[in-house]
Amino acid sequence: MHLEFPRSTKHWVLQGILLLMGGSLQVIQGQEGPGWTAHFGAGVGNPMGQTADYVHTGLAFTAGLGYRWNERQTVLVQYLSTGLPFNSSPLDEIGFLQPRSDLYSVTANYKFEISRKGAIRPYVIGGGGWYRRVTAITRPAIAGEIACSPIFMWWGYACEGGFVPLDKVVAGSTVDSVGFNFGVGISGRIRKAGPPRWYLEIRYHHAPNGDVPTQTLPIVLGLSW
Repeated sequence: MHLEFPRSTKHWVLQGILLLMGGSLQVIQGQEGPGWTAHFGAGVGNPMGQTADYVHTGLAFTAGLGYRWNERQTVLVQYLSTGLPFNSSPLDEIGFLQPRSDLYSVTANYKFEISRKGAIRPYVIGGGGWYRRVTAITRPAIAGEIACSPIFMWWGYACEGGFVPLDKVVAGSTVDSVGFNFGVGISGRIRKAGPPRWYLEIRYHHAPNGDVPTQTLPIVLGLSW
Protein backbone atom coordinates (compact mmCIF):
# COMPACT_ATOMS: atom_id res chain seq x y z
CA MET A 1 0.00 0.00 0.00
CA HIS A 2 1.42 3.37 -1.02
CA LEU A 3 0.89 6.36 1.23
CA GLU A 4 1.60 9.65 -0.50
CA PHE A 5 2.74 12.77 1.36
CA PRO A 6 3.65 16.31 0.23
CA ARG A 7 7.33 16.58 -0.63
CA SER A 8 7.29 20.36 -0.27
CA THR A 9 6.28 20.58 3.42
CA LYS A 10 9.77 21.47 4.60
CA HIS A 11 10.30 23.88 1.69
CA TRP A 12 7.16 25.97 2.22
CA VAL A 13 7.36 26.16 6.01
CA LEU A 14 11.01 27.23 5.83
CA GLN A 15 10.27 29.79 3.10
CA GLY A 16 7.56 31.38 5.23
CA ILE A 17 9.76 31.66 8.31
CA LEU A 18 12.69 33.09 6.37
CA LEU A 19 10.43 35.70 4.72
CA LEU A 20 9.10 36.76 8.12
CA MET A 21 12.62 36.93 9.48
CA GLY A 22 13.85 38.94 6.51
CA GLY A 23 11.03 41.45 6.86
CA SER A 24 11.73 41.91 10.56
CA LEU A 25 15.52 42.24 10.57
CA GLN A 26 15.41 45.96 9.76
CA VAL A 27 13.33 46.50 12.89
CA ILE A 28 15.53 44.17 14.96
CA GLN A 29 18.88 45.55 13.79
CA GLY A 30 20.58 47.59 16.47
CA GLN A 31 18.19 46.82 19.32
CA GLU A 32 18.59 44.44 22.24
CA GLY A 33 15.80 45.59 24.54
CA PRO A 34 12.08 44.82 24.13
CA GLY A 35 11.11 44.21 20.51
CA TRP A 36 11.25 41.67 17.70
CA THR A 37 13.91 38.98 17.66
CA ALA A 38 14.97 36.31 15.18
CA HIS A 39 17.44 33.46 15.07
CA PHE A 40 18.69 30.57 12.97
CA GLY A 41 21.09 27.73 13.68
CA ALA A 42 22.30 24.28 12.66
CA GLY A 43 23.74 21.25 14.39
CA VAL A 44 23.05 17.59 15.03
CA GLY A 45 19.93 15.79 16.26
CA ASN A 46 20.60 12.93 18.67
CA PRO A 47 17.82 10.31 19.00
CA MET A 48 16.92 9.29 22.54
CA GLY A 49 15.09 6.42 24.24
CA GLN A 50 13.15 4.04 22.01
CA THR A 51 13.79 6.27 18.98
CA ALA A 52 17.50 5.40 19.17
CA ASP A 53 16.64 1.73 18.58
CA TYR A 54 15.64 2.63 15.03
CA VAL A 55 17.58 5.72 13.92
CA HIS A 56 20.87 7.50 14.60
CA THR A 57 22.30 11.04 14.62
CA GLY A 58 21.30 13.34 11.75
CA LEU A 59 21.70 16.97 10.74
CA ALA A 60 19.37 19.54 12.33
CA PHE A 61 18.30 23.04 11.30
CA THR A 62 16.22 25.59 13.21
CA ALA A 63 14.88 29.09 12.58
CA GLY A 64 12.53 31.30 14.54
CA LEU A 65 10.87 34.65 15.04
CA GLY A 66 9.65 36.09 18.33
CA TYR A 67 9.08 39.05 20.59
CA ARG A 68 11.25 40.04 23.55
CA TRP A 69 8.79 41.70 25.90
CA ASN A 70 11.30 42.57 28.62
CA GLU A 71 15.03 42.16 29.25
CA ARG A 72 14.80 38.50 30.23
CA GLN A 73 11.63 37.04 28.71
CA THR A 74 10.93 36.16 25.07
CA VAL A 75 8.17 34.28 23.23
CA LEU A 76 9.14 32.53 19.99
CA VAL A 77 7.64 30.63 17.07
CA GLN A 78 10.25 28.16 15.86
CA TYR A 79 10.73 25.74 12.99
CA LEU A 80 12.88 22.60 13.39
CA SER A 81 13.98 20.08 10.80
CA THR A 82 16.14 17.11 11.72
CA GLY A 83 17.13 13.97 9.85
CA LEU A 84 16.49 10.56 11.40
CA PRO A 85 18.78 8.18 9.43
CA PHE A 86 17.89 4.53 9.93
CA ASN A 87 20.15 2.12 11.78
CA SER A 88 21.23 -1.04 9.96
CA SER A 89 18.25 -3.23 9.11
CA PRO A 90 17.22 -6.08 6.80
CA LEU A 91 16.63 -3.43 4.10
CA ASP A 92 20.43 -3.04 3.86
CA GLU A 93 20.56 -6.49 2.28
CA ILE A 94 18.29 -5.23 -0.52
CA GLY A 95 20.60 -2.68 -2.07
CA PHE A 96 18.10 -0.97 -4.39
CA LEU A 97 15.74 0.06 -1.54
CA GLN A 98 16.51 3.37 0.16
CA PRO A 99 14.83 4.11 3.53
CA ARG A 100 14.59 7.70 4.81
CA SER A 101 13.04 9.43 7.81
CA ASP A 102 12.80 13.09 8.90
CA LEU A 103 11.16 15.11 11.66
CA TYR A 104 9.68 18.60 11.17
CA SER A 105 8.07 20.81 13.79
CA VAL A 106 6.58 24.26 14.33
CA THR A 107 6.32 25.20 18.02
CA ALA A 108 5.51 28.12 20.31
CA ASN A 109 8.14 28.60 23.03
CA TYR A 110 9.00 30.65 26.09
CA LYS A 111 12.62 31.68 26.78
CA PHE A 112 13.92 33.06 30.09
CA GLU A 113 17.44 34.45 30.50
CA ILE A 114 18.73 33.44 33.94
CA SER A 115 21.31 36.20 34.08
CA ARG A 116 22.23 39.18 31.93
CA LYS A 117 25.46 39.95 33.75
CA GLY A 118 28.68 39.41 31.85
CA ALA A 119 29.38 38.48 28.25
CA ILE A 120 27.85 34.98 28.52
CA ARG A 121 24.14 34.67 29.27
CA PRO A 122 22.59 31.31 30.27
CA TYR A 123 18.91 30.69 29.57
CA VAL A 124 16.14 28.08 29.72
CA ILE A 125 13.59 27.48 26.98
CA GLY A 126 10.57 25.26 26.40
CA GLY A 127 7.23 24.95 24.67
CA GLY A 128 5.07 22.78 22.45
CA GLY A 129 3.37 22.49 19.10
CA TRP A 130 3.03 20.47 15.91
CA TYR A 131 5.43 17.63 15.04
CA ARG A 132 5.44 15.67 11.76
CA ARG A 133 7.53 12.52 11.20
CA VAL A 134 7.87 11.52 7.56
CA THR A 135 9.16 8.07 6.65
CA ALA A 136 9.59 6.61 3.16
CA ILE A 137 11.19 3.66 1.41
CA THR A 138 12.09 4.41 -2.20
CA ARG A 139 13.67 2.57 -5.10
CA PRO A 140 15.31 4.19 -8.13
CA ALA A 141 13.20 4.10 -11.29
CA ILE A 142 14.69 2.35 -14.31
CA ALA A 143 15.18 5.66 -16.14
CA GLY A 144 17.13 7.03 -13.17
CA GLU A 145 16.70 10.78 -13.77
CA ILE A 146 15.63 13.35 -16.36
CA ALA A 147 16.73 16.90 -17.11
CA CYS A 148 15.10 19.77 -15.19
CA SER A 149 12.23 21.72 -16.70
CA PRO A 150 10.02 24.54 -15.27
CA ILE A 151 7.01 22.20 -15.46
CA PHE A 152 8.38 20.19 -12.53
CA MET A 153 7.97 23.21 -10.24
CA TRP A 154 4.21 22.77 -10.58
CA TRP A 155 4.43 19.18 -9.36
CA GLY A 156 6.74 20.12 -6.48
CA TYR A 157 9.78 18.14 -7.62
CA ALA A 158 13.19 19.57 -6.69
CA CYS A 159 16.11 19.63 -9.12
CA GLU A 160 19.43 18.22 -7.97
CA GLY A 161 22.46 19.07 -10.10
CA GLY A 162 20.29 19.91 -13.13
CA PHE A 163 18.23 16.71 -12.98
CA VAL A 164 15.02 15.49 -11.35
CA PRO A 165 15.44 12.15 -9.52
CA LEU A 166 12.86 9.52 -10.44
CA ASP A 167 12.93 7.48 -7.23
CA LYS A 168 9.63 5.71 -6.64
CA VAL A 169 8.03 5.60 -3.18
CA VAL A 170 7.22 1.94 -2.46
CA ALA A 171 6.16 2.46 1.19
CA GLY A 172 5.84 5.41 3.51
CA SER A 173 3.92 7.20 6.21
CA THR A 174 3.33 10.69 7.57
CA VAL A 175 2.41 10.96 11.25
CA ASP A 176 1.34 14.25 12.87
CA SER A 177 1.06 14.84 16.61
CA VAL A 178 1.27 17.47 19.32
CA GLY A 179 4.55 17.38 21.23
CA PHE A 180 6.67 19.37 23.63
CA ASN A 181 10.28 20.46 24.17
CA PHE A 182 12.52 21.94 26.85
CA GLY A 183 16.20 22.74 27.16
CA VAL A 184 19.00 25.10 28.11
CA GLY A 185 21.46 27.30 26.26
CA ILE A 186 23.99 30.08 26.46
CA SER A 187 24.48 33.15 24.29
CA GLY A 188 27.46 35.46 23.93
CA ARG A 189 28.59 38.67 22.32
CA ILE A 190 30.07 38.90 18.85
CA ARG A 191 30.78 42.61 19.18
CA LYS A 192 30.86 45.00 22.13
CA ALA A 193 27.27 46.20 21.83
CA GLY A 194 24.13 45.18 20.00
CA PRO A 195 23.16 42.13 17.95
CA PRO A 196 23.85 39.68 16.53
CA ARG A 197 24.80 37.26 19.29
CA TRP A 198 25.93 33.64 18.99
CA TYR A 199 24.10 30.93 20.90
CA LEU A 200 24.63 27.27 21.76
CA GLU A 201 21.55 25.28 22.74
CA ILE A 202 20.62 21.74 23.71
CA ARG A 203 16.93 20.86 23.79
CA TYR A 204 14.89 17.68 24.27
CA HIS A 205 11.92 17.14 21.91
CA HIS A 206 9.18 14.53 22.46
CA ALA A 207 6.26 13.73 20.15
CA PRO A 208 3.97 10.65 20.35
CA ASN A 209 4.23 9.82 16.63
CA GLY A 210 2.50 6.45 16.19
CA ASP A 211 3.58 3.26 17.98
CA VAL A 212 7.14 4.53 18.49
CA PRO A 213 7.34 8.05 19.98
CA THR A 214 9.90 10.46 18.57
CA GLN A 215 12.51 11.58 21.10
CA THR A 216 15.48 13.62 19.95
CA LEU A 217 18.05 15.96 21.52
CA PRO A 218 19.33 18.49 18.96
CA ILE A 219 22.51 20.42 19.79
CA VAL A 220 22.47 23.64 17.77
CA LEU A 221 24.91 26.52 17.22
CA GLY A 222 23.53 29.68 15.66
CA LEU A 223 23.03 33.45 15.56
CA SER A 224 20.29 35.59 17.11
CA TRP A 225 19.22 39.21 16.60
